[in-house]
Amino acid sequence: MKQVLHIGIDVDDKAFHIAGYCEATGEILEARCKPNKGALLKKLELWEKKDFELQACYEATYIGFSLHRFLKSKGIKNKVIAPSLIPEKASDRIKTDRIDSRKLAIYLAKGLLTEIYIPDEEDESRRDLIRSRSFVVEQRSDLKRHILSALRRYGLDYKSETEGKQYWTKIYIQWLEVKVKTLKKYARLNVEYLLTQYEQLNDLVKSYDEELEKISQEEKYKTKVKALSCFKGISTLTALALVTEIGDIKRFPHPTKLTSYAGLDIREYSSGGRERKYGITKMGNRRIRTAVVEACQIQVNHLYISKRLRAARADQPKEIVDIANRCMKRLKKKSEGLRLRNKPNNKIKVACARELLSFTWEALTLVA
Repeated sequence: MKQVLHIGIDVDDKAFHIAGYCEATGEILEARCKPNKGALLKKLELWEKKDFELQACYEATYIGFSLHRFLKSKGIKNKVIAPSLIPEKASDRIKTDRIDSRKLAIYLAKGLLTEIYIPDEEDESRRDLIRSRSFVVEQRSDLKRHILSALRRYGLDYKSETEGKQYWTKIYIQWLEVKVKTLKKYARLNVEYLLTQYEQLNDLVKSYDEELEKISQEEKYKTKVKALSCFKGISTLTALALVTEIGDIKRFPHPTKLTSYAGLDIREYSSGGRERKYGITKMGNRRIRTAVVEACQIQVNHLYISKRLRAARADQPKEIVDIANRCMKRLKKKSEGLRLRNKPNNKIKVACARELLSFTWEALTLVA
């Protein structure tokens, strides 16, 4: 039988550092190559010719899952490792790419590394579309703040000059288009250019929304998205984001596993008979965490079914609607209890988000 050579790959922009460890003989092989797939494959093929069975791994990094899929297509077993779960020694004070690759190889052989979930290419492409939309929305928010800052410098203050209370409404845009004409030449040009860019970003976000609406109607996502849309605070976009980020819900045997994956579990440092608990860990998928926290921005103060919710629940199974109703009651009870204890609003929202995510686990498990 061939001896297994466990390989750790340290992926970097400048070079790939490779280390191989044979647990049976204690042999360690090391190599370095250009940061591309072809050069890496040549190095691995040289070791394969020495009658080794290769099992490789690398940390989840900027290169994503493309390297994993490439190695898999070439018949090389590979794992993508969670960087935050790699064991560390307190006494280690030297860190280099060569040492990191060797550690990966040895830890892989000892079974000390945690493999992350790898979505299929279809899920990944749709997930990237949602993430890119979020990036564009952040750009638009930054641009809004920049425009408001420029207007203050030019002496234009919407709220003091009018009875308006909200920026970026249709009335505000109309007021701004009139006021811009009163500015001096270069100030006017500056604001006009910024408003043009704002309109372009608005159109881009609309294009993203249209495509995501089409994706939500695909057979693979339709049932799950409609089930999550029955929850208060979750619309089509949030539901699709949760479905694509979570992936296969069956890999979470209990809702606490999902909350931990999202970084919503509680940090604890209890010792010597004393219990110390802090805030959430934030050591997980921040996009799932952001989605459920944003869904809880408006706290459930009364059990009211809006028109949107009523329409979303119209063709859904009774079991899904029951889960959504139990969730709404639970969030109301949770938020009221925390408010009576004078907890800050942000803590209340995060606590409710943790509860909401657990109920979404139940709904997705039912329709999976």
